[in-house]
Amino acid sequence: MLLASIGKCCNKESSGRKVTFWGGIAVIGLTLFLGSAPHLQAEEESSSLAAQIAASTSLLSLRQDGDGASDSGSTRSSYWEDHFQIHGFVTSAYQEEDPDDTAPFRSSDAIVLGLDEGGTLDYRTAALQLRFDPNPKNTFVLQASHRRLGDSPLRDAEDEVELDWAFYQYHFTDNTSIKVGRVPVPLGIFNEYRDVGTLLPFFRPSFNFYREGSFVSETVDGAVFHHRFAADSDWSLDFDAFFGEWDLLESGAANDAALTEAKVDRGYGVQLWLNTPVSGLRFGLGGQSYDVGSESGFNNEEANWDTWYASIDGAFEKFVARAEYKFLEFPVNNSLSPGGDAETVNYYYQLGWLPIEKIGFYWQSEFGDVKQTSRVFAEPLDFNQREDQGFSIVYSPLPNLVLKAEYHQQKFDLSTGVVFVSPPPNFQIRVLFEEFESDYSIISLSFSF
Repeated sequence: MLLASIGKCCNKESSGRKVTFWGGIAVIGLTLFLGSAPHLQAEEESSSLAAQIAASTSLLSLRQDGDGASDSGSTRSSYWEDHFQIHGFVTSAYQEEDPDDTAPFRSSDAIVLGLDEGGTLDYRTAALQLRFDPNPKNTFVLQASHRRLGDSPLRDAEDEVELDWAFYQYHFTDNTSIKVGRVPVPLGIFNEYRDVGTLLPFFRPSFNFYREGSFVSETVDGAVFHHRFAADSDWSLDFDAFFGEWDLLESGAANDAALTEAKVDRGYGVQLWLNTPVSGLRFGLGGQSYDVGSESGFNNEEANWDTWYASIDGAFEKFVARAEYKFLEFPVNNSLSPGGDAETVNYYYQLGWLPIEKIGFYWQSEFGDVKQTSRVFAEPLDFNQREDQGFSIVYSPLPNLVLKAEYHQQKFDLSTGVVFVSPPPNFQIRVLFEEFESDYSIISLSFSF
């Protein structure tokens, strides 16, 4: 299947697209060759972001180490060099979509992702992180970010530069700490470094699981508590709990995929990671519960949403195997769908092979299904929101410099009409769905420091 996908990508009917696609590889390859200088080597610093970047000595062989208490082995010459760190990353990409011309309209997910039939270079992520450790007990972190996803409606909901993180961390012990402020939500494998291209096998982690600006928040305005149990044992357990509030962006199913912003109050959740004696292998389990305000497009009044998820993370020297599953349920009660509820199931599998240190091959299969009920539906809606089969080739001449070429095939269901089942007052309809396909390609260059 993967070879067939590559073949389809390389044999597009439009020769112009073919030239553009491989021309993009040539341009980025030249940039990579000219920019691969020894001074780009990453320092062995230890901050939440910096530890993840520095730990990536081979492609994606990354294992989280809790809060990453500062412990640099390098010699310092001043107070600021001892206690102040600056780190960051930037990923620039070219993206092009080959849509299904038979589809009656574009899927909302494709619009939110900013997929472009004509191709776009306006596809990038970047961040700058400032970290101050006045002493081993106290840490202050600020991170500003910038993101462009082509014509995605996210550009209207986000500023050019966003305050990504802003928190204070207090270490009670080496294994216990609390963060207060705007803090990354403990969610799955990739949430804390979901935009750090040097640590990702694709341009982004699984969209179905982590989303882009819809039905999820990357941060919480509140507090996150962390503790590692049995830290000195071969089997240890990382426990994270959070509470607070955030803004929730929802993408509609309409053709324009307009984003609705709703306020989340009384949000809380937990995450557990069981670290095993097998280096690089861990198992995760977590859940969240929060109240979404009446601004939501799904409810006329405040409603409670619940999410549960499980993760398997295997990052070994020559092989990567990961999988995550998420279940979200929430009530739907508006003028179009009164008295109903919705359930979404999203999961993905990811496999990687690293034959040598600088090159990796990755395959990822994503699935997203939606079930929705309502008094106006003659039967529950059950449709494939999005299925994505992706393949990437990753070249990393340096731990902090990564070039990726990836290809994706998508399948999704779109509503193509309705059938009136009964007249008023028992008005009911049956929604008709049809499956469509499209594909897209991304070439990206990532650098971190």
